[in-house]
Amino acid sequence: MIFSFKYVIINNMSKGFEIKAIGGASEEAKESIKRDIERALFDHFDSLSPKEQAMLFRYERPKSEKELVIIQLADQETSRLMREAGREPYSVPFENFHIVPPKPYKELFANDTVAASFCVQQGIIFNDAQFRDNPLYFGISAFHELLHLKGHLSVQVEEEKDTLKVRGSLYRHGVTAYSSQQANRKNQFHFHFSGLHEAIVSEAEKEFFPKLLNLPELALEKRRLASEKAKALKKKIATQNGIPEEDIIWVDEEGRDYETFSYPAHRRTLKYVCEEIQKQYPDKFKTSNEVYKLFLNAHFTGQLLPIARLMEKTFGENSFRLLGNMGTSNESAILHLESLQKARSRYLRESLKGK
Repeated sequence: MIFSFKYVIINNMSKGFEIKAIGGASEEAKESIKRDIERALFDHFDSLSPKEQAMLFRYERPKSEKELVIIQLADQETSRLMREAGREPYSVPFENFHIVPPKPYKELFANDTVAASFCVQQGIIFNDAQFRDNPLYFGISAFHELLHLKGHLSVQVEEEKDTLKVRGSLYRHGVTAYSSQQANRKNQFHFHFSGLHEAIVSEAEKEFFPKLLNLPELALEKRRLASEKAKALKKKIATQNGIPEEDIIWVDEEGRDYETFSYPAHRRTLKYVCEEIQKQYPDKFKTSNEVYKLFLNAHFTGQLLPIARLMEKTFGENSFRLLGNMGTSNESAILHLESLQKARSRYLRESLKGK
């Protein structure tokens, strides 16, 4: 993913907003790109292209008071998680959240999603058709995308010797690792840990959800979902679709539509990994959730080496690379869970032989 920047001088880089820049370009070029990404965060609308500005000016709807309260809570909770990971927190301005109709949403983000974050442009966009009458789903999605946005961010910055053009590309985002510009020029673009990235973020949704549900502005929705009718509908949907009942966060009045926490297969894979590491190191980790916190902290710090060592000593050689190959599809998560289960069994057998 290559991007280019205009040189923009901005003073007083916000405390807490950190970007790492690597590569062969000059320090001046690296600092300019870092400042431009900061500008995208704190002067967001003006940093967009004229086409993007025109589309948002025409189609974006104002956020409701309820949505503003939800965004504020999501921002506060993601900042709390940053602080727990040892990172100085920062807030994402309200203007960086865009709610647009389906057609412009697809033009601005041509993927099969309902909400998306742009880590370089420092914005989050929502498909209004999915969220207008569903504040709970909006809240979970806002939290999810904010967590992506506030994850570790590093870029590779190179300068083309012939044209002196500076190019920046994503190098790390959260725990996702991208190939170098050199590999990309050889048509060898690749990235790793994207599935793990989504598993970490989606698992955090479950911790956030009760706090979202307790907002006074969502009292009616909370009361409805706690009713016997809603409970029966959730149980029926869980049975019919083979999903855990506790994964259902919202169901409509007739039970025709429902929403769940995202990436269930990836969460199962991450949960298994955390449980097995805890079993391997019971003196170090009292619960599997303590292991998960290592993964969540790595999302903010980019420090994967401690996790890699734990993986190799729990599942065997190359197991961390195996986890890194898990993509974002449901099928990939299922296959990698099976592979990790086999790796764990093999590692335990070999450990017994060595005794």
